[in-house]
Amino acid sequence: MKLRNAWIALGLLAVLLVGFAATAVEPVTIEFWHRFSERHNETLEQLATWFTERYPNINVEWVYQGSYSALQQSINGAVVAGEVPTMTIFYEDWIPAVEDALLPLEPYFSTEELADIIPGLLYKDLLTVPFNKSIMVLYYIEDYVPVPPTTWQEFYDLCVANTVDEDGDGQIDRYGTGLRPAANPEQFFALLEQNNGSILNDDWTEVTLDDPAGVEALEFYASLAPYAWITSEYLNSNIGYVAMAIDTSAGFYYWDTAAQEAGLTVKTAPLPVGKKAASFIQGTNIGIFKDAPADEVAAGLLFLKFLLEADNTAYWAMRTGYLPVTLGGLQSPIWTDYLATNPEAIASSEMMPVGVGSLSHPNYGDMRDALGTMCEEILLGAETLEDALAMAVAEIESLLE
Repeated sequence: MKLRNAWIALGLLAVLLVGFAATAVEPVTIEFWHRFSERHNETLEQLATWFTERYPNINVEWVYQGSYSALQQSINGAVVAGEVPTMTIFYEDWIPAVEDALLPLEPYFSTEELADIIPGLLYKDLLTVPFNKSIMVLYYIEDYVPVPPTTWQEFYDLCVANTVDEDGDGQIDRYGTGLRPAANPEQFFALLEQNNGSILNDDWTEVTLDDPAGVEALEFYASLAPYAWITSEYLNSNIGYVAMAIDTSAGFYYWDTAAQEAGLTVKTAPLPVGKKAASFIQGTNIGIFKDAPADEVAAGLLFLKFLLEADNTAYWAMRTGYLPVTLGGLQSPIWTDYLATNPEAIASSEMMPVGVGSLSHPNYGDMRDALGTMCEEILLGAETLEDALAMAVAEIESLLE
């Protein structure tokens, strides 16, 4: 195709600068793989419609790939077969397996655009940018905790005070908090980050979990055990059993529904602060395959930038229960108007600028499992803190090789 060859000759960045999509003669279709549920379809289609109104010759084709595991398999298979879509969503630890197939994005972003992305979501080499994200916040039952804690000490004290045997039968009727060590080690990860700790050093050559900062965070986490419902269940499944808990902002609907059915009031607050304010962000990112047709790659870059625009990331968040992934999105009138009528989202919005994402290490999933096992063994008393930590460190070290 004459037009496509011209784009290749000019280079993708030049194509973007001259605004090829607005003047292209032939239509271009972006194939975007995802796994969002049907309830998000209307929002996805609205974003695509607005984009096509701006760039009439570019169409967005959303392609549902089933579960996250099915999506990951589809991505890996497409790269091996050389039949990639234009773009797709990724979890961070999926990226290393296909990183050579991804388009490095940094050359296509200005300094100002990069500075606008939530700092904790800028990953090395910038092969992807954030899209749908949630963050750990504090849920508290206002009936038991009228004023939420703001520090680790206040959180601990309220956990102690709210662990009660109300009928005197020797059984705890309500715990101060709830911990899901194996299913949700991110509760501990948030504390680790707040204490300036980390799982690995910056270049991923050493395990730093057992540094003093990590040990101190783990000791605080373990100190909550006598005052915590330790479970693998969702914490809102027995809503009156916990007074407060660290959990993902994406679960508010379920917390609120359970609380209303129980005649209780649940609210959210920023996480109690350790040495610094911080939280843990979860969710997926978007990447573009560099071996997709050149016109699709260029169109995909335009769509990626479109999704990061303040009003668009705010609209996506408002409609889905996720959060804006840029600082501009957090300040968008669309988002601030939403917060005015949905105060439960204020805490998560406030936490986003100090949030951090998952490691993009290829073995992160196994590392997470090791840390979940460590947390569970400590809380249940199956191993001492020192032994459980040593075993976790040894397992993670083996995953660095």
